[in-house]
Amino acid sequence: MEQCYQALESSGLPVIGEIDDGSSWCNATWDTVLCWPATRANSSVTLQCPPLKGLDPNKNITKFCHSSGHWMGKTEDDFSRSHGWTNFTMCFTQEVVDIMKNLNNKSLGIAQDVAKNVRKLEFIGLGLSLVSLIFCIIIFTQFRRLRVFRNMLHLHLMVAILMVVVIRLILYIDLIFTDKIGHVHANPEGKTINTMVFVCEAMFFALEYFKSVAFWWMFLEGFYLHNQLVLTVFNTDPKLTPYLLMGYGIPMIHTLLWLLVIYIKKGGTVDRCLGSYYLEPEFWILDGPRLIQLVVNAIFICNVIRVLWSKVRDSHNASELDRMKKSVKAALMLIPLLGIPNIMQTIPFSPTQENIVFFGIWTYCASFTYMYQGLFIAIIYCFTNREVQAAIKNCYSQYRLSHTSTNELRRGSRSCASYYQVRNGNVTTSLDGNGNGKELNDSPNMKLLLPPTVCKNRISQLTDI
Repeated sequence: MEQCYQALESSGLPVIGEIDDGSSWCNATWDTVLCWPATRANSSVTLQCPPLKGLDPNKNITKFCHSSGHWMGKTEDDFSRSHGWTNFTMCFTQEVVDIMKNLNNKSLGIAQDVAKNVRKLEFIGLGLSLVSLIFCIIIFTQFRRLRVFRNMLHLHLMVAILMVVVIRLILYIDLIFTDKIGHVHANPEGKTINTMVFVCEAMFFALEYFKSVAFWWMFLEGFYLHNQLVLTVFNTDPKLTPYLLMGYGIPMIHTLLWLLVIYIKKGGTVDRCLGSYYLEPEFWILDGPRLIQLVVNAIFICNVIRVLWSKVRDSHNASELDRMKKSVKAALMLIPLLGIPNIMQTIPFSPTQENIVFFGIWTYCASFTYMYQGLFIAIIYCFTNREVQAAIKNCYSQYRLSHTSTNELRRGSRSCASYYQVRNGNVTTSLDGNGNGKELNDSPNMKLLLPPTVCKNRISQLTDI
């Protein structure tokens, strides 16, 4: 309220009405969204609609002051709130107006409950994706044996998805703070991202940029497999630099082109955050190439499967073919994993009284597939990757070996050595009390030399090192 008073005073608008002529006034007030100046009783004041999501800033909104000098509520005799009631339906965009026409009170309540529950589901999915992706990125960067070209493609794909997850979490958390602080006029001096237009625009630009980066690295995954099995475009030994230029450079140009078109459409002015830009026709500048990448990548994978099938019958290098088959499976799973939620997001699906149940199912499925992308990618490329599992096991074995005492290591080595001598037919002999040699097999303690599982693990540790 104090900020509202200061803004009114700086604009030369009244805060407290003049009562020289004996007439009543409604004092200046703030309805948590707009700041209203003092208004004479039995009159109204009109302001421009705020630039918030779902509201059209080109429209105006009116607030009425009752003859008693109180701001009018929903009804003429409703004075339960000091700031009265502001009818923001006057500011609704045409899309919101159409939605409200197709919903009654019951279906509107269901749609609001779906939105609240979906947001909780999204927070859980984004949190799981954040933790799993960070864990996988650390694994791929810390283990030297995993820094092969194929895994570098996986790494950059996970980095792009991680950035999308981080930006979405920041925007969602910022919305919570914006609701608590209250919606004020969006200006560069705002306290949250949603109230600082330039920062908000930059965040949505970064979001769409890294989404495009993720699609490009998905495309490069398929291109790499196609290049390795079907033809050679760069080199037989691929270099990472051309892939980096394509994976990060082309999306930047692509996203800047989309933002330029948006600014031209707005007349070069930034009056509000991008909002529901994915429902505008200009969004196809971004989404069209993404869908084309999905189709081309599907063609790549199908061709790779065809060539791989022919090589399976002729090749004797089973390990190499097995590795390539796993890569093809992972790349094939990326197509629906990135494509389905992206397509579901761009389909304008509005709730009505008739389809409210289907709308809820659609919304839950779209949010689940979209917000859990990072977790699914981490499972496909890291948690179920045998190379990663082997590297972690080897690291754990070396850790245990480095923390094993010298005496334990010697005892284990002697027992294991005796075991392998017996197994290979090299029977060890020893002297009895009379100086005669006897086979170790005759000793009742022979069973102590047979290695348990711990002994086998120690041999495995030694061979790994």
